[in-house]
Amino acid sequence: MLKLKKSHRPRPPRRGAPWYAYVLFITLSVLPLWGSLNFYLENTGHFYAVYVEELEIGMLEEKQCLEQILEALEQEAKEFYEGSVKQVESVSLYPVHRPFEEPDPEKVRSQLRHILSYKKEARMVTVDGKDVLPLTCEDEVQKVVELLAGAYIPEKDNVSLEKVEMSEKIGSRSYYCYPEETYDVETLASILLRGTDRKEIYLVSRGDSLWKIAHEHDLSVDEIKDANPQLDDDTLQVGDELSLIVPEPMVNVVTVERTVVEENIPYDTEHVYDSSLWRTQSKVVEEGEFGRKEVVYEITRENGVKTSEEKKSEEVVQEPKTEVVAKGSANIPSKGTGTFVWPVQGGGRMTSGYGWRSGGFHAGIDIATSHGTSILAADSGVVVFEGWDGAYGRSIVIYHGHYYTRYAHNSSNLVGKGESVSKGQVIARVGTTGRSTGPHLHFEVRTGGPHGSTINPLNFFSP
Repeated sequence: MLKLKKSHRPRPPRRGAPWYAYVLFITLSVLPLWGSLNFYLENTGHFYAVYVEELEIGMLEEKQCLEQILEALEQEAKEFYEGSVKQVESVSLYPVHRPFEEPDPEKVRSQLRHILSYKKEARMVTVDGKDVLPLTCEDEVQKVVELLAGAYIPEKDNVSLEKVEMSEKIGSRSYYCYPEETYDVETLASILLRGTDRKEIYLVSRGDSLWKIAHEHDLSVDEIKDANPQLDDDTLQVGDELSLIVPEPMVNVVTVERTVVEENIPYDTEHVYDSSLWRTQSKVVEEGEFGRKEVVYEITRENGVKTSEEKKSEEVVQEPKTEVVAKGSANIPSKGTGTFVWPVQGGGRMTSGYGWRSGGFHAGIDIATSHGTSILAADSGVVVFEGWDGAYGRSIVIYHGHYYTRYAHNSSNLVGKGESVSKGQVIARVGTTGRSTGPHLHFEVRTGGPHGSTINPLNFFSP
């Protein structure tokens, strides 16, 4: 049998691979890479976004990093303000997944330093538990209390302060605020003493004046006028209503003072009789002297205004000296008749009457005549004054038992003090001494004494 040998045949040319082969190939090639990428994205980019209030300022990789930054910034603030501080703005963290971004601690630190503010620890002053205003520290609170206690300390040498009390309790509590919000000691003490203004209605009564009302309410007249624009001038009518803006202190300071004063002790008067004096005359034989005593008073004041005074003791330093007065016992030898004669011989001419005139009130009448003319006693009596009397010049005063008559501007006096004169007797000569514009007699009639009330001389006679 013929066996044919197998022979080797050449391969036919290759044809293109089917499309699913390519898909399969690509899938088998990319799948490992996609898994690696997905694994990377899921396990990276997990950070914390930092917010100040609602503003995002950056990202951090760990929470502890923010705590460290905040602690460092707070320490800076403490050193700057030299004390405890409190952060004002709130800072928060939110987890975020941002694989294509990087955290930046330095950016967060810089932004926080720029944005964050701090309040410094202070002391809020309280009055009976109610907040008033802040001070820097507790030492300043004590200084305010000292200023309040010393606000009404007397500055007189004879006054000592025995006790100081405040009706209200001054305290403080911890309080955080910006440094510029704190007050200085003096200003706060002034606010507590001055307090707020309270409107009060005052009803005007008899005897009131703007000055009196202002003084009683510790105000000025201008302050009352400002609160009452209806006032055209200083005139007040009984029944008027005035608005008073009265300070109402937040703290009332009560002080008790010990005051030592010297007071006069009145002297007694002893009368003795002297036959050398007329019954209507008297003179001091020995002048009296006041005694002196040292008196201690306890004075209570509220906000500087006296509320009570109590005498605690007194000690006599010097006894008073009795005054001795001699009273006349001699009868008047010539008593007036009660009717007058014209006091200028020959009549003269009346140039000025009794009453008001330019330059003031004229207490008598002026009778002009020639220099040296005789002046007559208008009635019988006793001369109680003779001599120079200021603007009256050389003058005489005669007592008539009830009335006194004065004769002034004389060129010369012809009778002396204590002499008895008769009605119509020549007692002086007309002149122009003292304040006078020409020779004339200035004639007065008075009651109650040489300088008592005047009476119109023309009531006794007609010129």
